[in-house]
Amino acid sequence: MPHTDGMGWGKRALALGIACVLGGGLAGCAGIRSGQCIDHVSLTPAEQAQQSSLIVDADVRSTDRTVEASGEYRVYEAAITDVRKGRTLGDRIEVIATSDQCTSSGQPVEYVDGDPLAEFGSYRLYLTRVRGGGPWQLVVPGAAERLPA
Repeated sequence: MPHTDGMGWGKRALALGIACVLGGGLAGCAGIRSGQCIDHVSLTPAEQAQQSSLIVDADVRSTDRTVEASGEYRVYEAAITDVRKGRTLGDRIEVIATSDQCTSSGQPVEYVDGDPLAEFGSYRLYLTRVRGGGPWQLVVPGAAERLPA
């Protein structure tokens, strides 16, 4: 009869996986990067408005800065032309476009149909605050409506 210590192979594998994720650089885990996959729910514009803590109309332009938020995001500057919900401390805010793909810390984020804010212009932005401060982020991927020029 084989020796068992109460912890089967599945439980050992799970424990090793957790140790690798938490430890990141432990021997045997070197190829695993910290990251996350979020299955975002599609929201209608009305639902986006309800879930947002800030909604602004703004002229958006890219900056040469990036920020780490479970992946490397390009930072955009939004010059606010109208506040539709919430409050800001000024007329300019920093924004990132939430990724619709899995992200890995330290790696640039990717988008299925491209970054929704990559093109300079006017947008209605449905925003929430990045955990721990930092820039605002789209409440869900694609929560930016292009406004007519």
